[in-house]
Amino acid sequence: MSAIEIIGGIVILAAAIIIVVSVMMQEGKNNGLNALSGGGGESSYLGRNKNRSMQATLGRVTKYAGIVFVVVTLAVYFIASAA
Repeated sequence: MSAIEIIGGIVILAAAIIIVVSVMMQEGKNNGLNALSGGGGESSYLGRNKNRSMQATLGRVTKYAGIVFVVVTLAVYFIASAA
């Protein structure tokens, strides 16, 4: 194994861990039974938007980590197959 393959493997592992953690930290789109009882205080402007920035950040982190994962995986594959 070359140094590039080892570094690529480390980057792939880090991206996979970031994807798993960021997905687990995201909230679901629905509130389940909480939505039946009126939404749990989310009728005000503050209640609706208090986590918007955190959820948007987690979505961006998940998207970029996924892109890095795919690109590095393909790069390591092509480098390994060329050698």
